[in-house]
Amino acid sequence: MKFLSPLIAGVCLFTSPSAKAEPIGDCHYHLLDFLQNGEFDNRDGAFPADASGLMKDGRYFQLPYGERHRRLTGLLEVTRRNNITDVVVSGMPFVKKWAEDDFFLRPKYYLDSSSRVKAARDTDLQVAAAFMDYKRRFAGDQTRLADLNRLHPFICALDTTDLGAVDLAIKRIQEYPGVWEGLGELMSRHDDLTNLTTGERPRGNHPSLIRLLKFAGKVSLPVSIHHNVAPISRNASEVKEPWYLNELLDLLNQTVRKESDPDNRPIVMWCHAGISRRIVVADYRQILERVLKEYHENLFIDLSWVVLGSYVYKDLDGWVSLIKKYPDNFLIGSDSVGKYSNIPMELKKFQALLSALPTEIRAKVAYQNLSTILKNAKTARKSKGLGDGGITLPHDFHLPERFGLESLQKKRP
Repeated sequence: MKFLSPLIAGVCLFTSPSAKAEPIGDCHYHLLDFLQNGEFDNRDGAFPADASGLMKDGRYFQLPYGERHRRLTGLLEVTRRNNITDVVVSGMPFVKKWAEDDFFLRPKYYLDSSSRVKAARDTDLQVAAAFMDYKRRFAGDQTRLADLNRLHPFICALDTTDLGAVDLAIKRIQEYPGVWEGLGELMSRHDDLTNLTTGERPRGNHPSLIRLLKFAGKVSLPVSIHHNVAPISRNASEVKEPWYLNELLDLLNQTVRKESDPDNRPIVMWCHAGISRRIVVADYRQILERVLKEYHENLFIDLSWVVLGSYVYKDLDGWVSLIKKYPDNFLIGSDSVGKYSNIPMELKKFQALLSALPTEIRAKVAYQNLSTILKNAKTARKSKGLGDGGITLPHDFHLPERFGLESLQKKRP
């Protein structure tokens, strides 16, 4: 469904650099694109590209190790100029294949051609390198180091159909202690992207995801997950039942409801509220309300991407009522892919929604809910002896071989 841009009215969140913008957060930003590159600060002309790192062929220059801090210096400047308090930063867990049939034009986005999409296992290494390079580059500059607290890196390159994915998460944490603050965007069902991805198709209640969420709860790492609520429709009039909702509910049942210790229950950020391109579901706001009624303590709704135009702005009064009922459970994000200069423009799309909310709730949705999730997770990790900031695991940390597989064991004859 086509995005409908709302009329911008009411509270002004984005102003000229000379004016003070109201605080806002971004729960969903990808540092890298589908070619595993992204925008960076090249204003000094150090690399053969324009000031944003873009080359003449339309690709971003591939930064070498030691220079990847440039991705963060540019991003942080955008956050300062626009009073963006927190940004959840992840890589891109996929890379678009350049197939033989596409030799005439290299695809840059997953929908640019019918060629396959492959897992990008090194994307987290690039994100970690950017943070490590930044800390080394500005080791003596306390102001710049303090600025880094605005950014919260999540591990995303985890195969949600692989029972061993949790072991890779642990490996990444131990390779880069004190860096990571969450897991995500973890991929479950995702319209054409799922169909184009090589290998087994993920689902919301796959045992791999159950293991990852149980681990995340155990070590107090918030999780963002992309899980479409229904299959794609051929056109806007083809309404689908929310066939995939039960998978998410089963995942939450296994990891939240059945976890006896509240301190080990995962915090889940549901990307795009379960909506993607060509997802047509009737009465979806009411469906979402029933889900929140059951899991509002652990489930948070990311309103980024197409759900805003395709659902929220088509029934603004209804969504405002829902947000008023669950004011602590909604987040906003840019879902900008490898281009931090787009973040202000994408976040500005929420202004009509935020302006329709009471002042106190507007602040919660704009930035306080995200900040609270991240701060509470940090406090919980510290109380568990897992670091003061990003997570740190002991070198001898390990999980039992069948950790989180209890439901599978019960199914065995």
